Amino acid sequence: MTERVGLARWVVRGLLLFTLAFANLNDIWSPDTVPNTLFAWTLIREGDVAYEEFTERPPVVEPQGGFREVFGHPAIPRQTYFFRSCGPAEWPPSAIITFGSVDPSSPRSPGGPPPPVPDDHVCSIFPPGISILALPVFAPAVLLGANPADGRLVVGLGHVAAAIMETIAALLLWSVIRRFTSARWALALVLLYWLGTSVRTISAQALWQHPGVHLALALSLWLVLHERVSVRRELIAGLVMGFGATVRQTTAIVALGVARLPWPRVAVVRPIAPIAFALGVAFGVVPLLVYNALVFGSPFEQGYGDKPFYLQTLEPGLRGLLVSPSRGILIYEPWILAGLAAFVLAWRRPGLVALRLRGLSVAWILLLVTYANYIEWWGGRVFGPRFLDDLAPALVVAIAWGISQGLLARTWARVAFWTAAAWSLLLFNAAALVYDPSGWDTVPVNVNFDPSRLFSWSDPQWLNVLTSLGSADVRVLAGAVLSALLIALLLRLELRTSAATTR
Repeated sequence: MTERVGLARWVVRGLLLFTLAFANLNDIWSPDTVPNTLFAWTLIREGDVAYEEFTERPPVVEPQGGFREVFGHPAIPRQTYFFRSCGPAEWPPSAIITFGSVDPSSPRSPGGPPPPVPDDHVCSIFPPGISILALPVFAPAVLLGANPADGRLVVGLGHVAAAIMETIAALLLWSVIRRFTSARWALALVLLYWLGTSVRTISAQALWQHPGVHLALALSLWLVLHERVSVRRELIAGLVMGFGATVRQTTAIVALGVARLPWPRVAVVRPIAPIAFALGVAFGVVPLLVYNALVFGSPFEQGYGDKPFYLQTLEPGLRGLLVSPSRGILIYEPWILAGLAAFVLAWRRPGLVALRLRGLSVAWILLLVTYANYIEWWGGRVFGPRFLDDLAPALVVAIAWGISQGLLARTWARVAFWTAAAWSLLLFNAAALVYDPSGWDTVPVNVNFDPSRLFSWSDPQWLNVLTSLGSADVRVLAGAVLSALLIALLLRLELRTSAATTR
């Protein structure tokens, strides 16, 4: 009976979090998600991973814009930035690409592979992992004859798939956090993950790659963030993180952080454990290597081309990712300083949990440097720091572990933490209600072609979102009320259960 009650409690938690992903009543999506959502149709209906059945011939230049401009035409322009030719790319002569040389009317991003030539098969530049994870949601619609040109249906199914992945990830994190903190702290940190990061404004809203990364990281942490871990759990965690790289290649950096590496101040570590994890990663990444070999002609070719290596210096990217007013993670999520402090604390504590957190601290730095070197370090037309939020599950868990080590024991530390968290909750929940990727990010200039605006304090993105609340319509008000009711219901159920348990 107790087990059934416990299972019912987890189901209710999941349903409330899942519903929160839709309660904002605001369609937030990006053209990035288009090939991820169409993958099921080309795989099931055509038996391949080529997209030319969805494209126009000859290429027609169309402005990159809103919902109707992508799905409303008979087909998608072949030169759209998320398409490239299948097989090895025919690269132009090597040259440094600068933003000043980019035609603002071009929908392609600088530094990527050239567009498909007229008679080539058309493939996506993105890895296939997130589309594979979403197949259980899309496959029934494809088999029932759903029309892939129905944009609202396709994007809506992507929303459902992303929300399911994020819900599972949040529940796994809840379980991990509960190992280190009280029930109330666990509830608070899970809500901070869901409402105070890019989860509700990006990764739970449409089929970006991020929900798959969060799911892989949360599951691996659930498997191995113990002081005693079996070899089987190490192997499975490695498989999960390896497949995470099939979702998003940079997850390989995160996998290095999860691995049980021989850091200093750790007692004897069985060598079989890191070997099992490494074997799991090697097998988990096989789908990506096979896909690359079949689609691009080499297991080590990937769809993005050599975009990450065009920047001459890391400084703009580092400054932008950390403290720029419109993308800096310390501006949008200042509470992560507690997570970074927990990472530092882990270097002074013994044990396998501390060891994992040390690895994740290194992974966070490596991920920061990697994205700082990326030619589009700001992540396109999005709200906030979506790239660095790939490690949001690790930071939240690090805070939970830090609390168990006395990190927020002093009153001033808790006040500072929750003041910072309140700022993030305000920004991200306002954005969930009113953010429009075709608004501030494109008017009066598209940030993809003039990223200097991201450093301006006179009109930052977050201020634009907050001021947009002043013109809230019925939809915004309804979304706010519905979201508040769901959060209030979750708080009531959890706090009442917690109070009953402590009696």
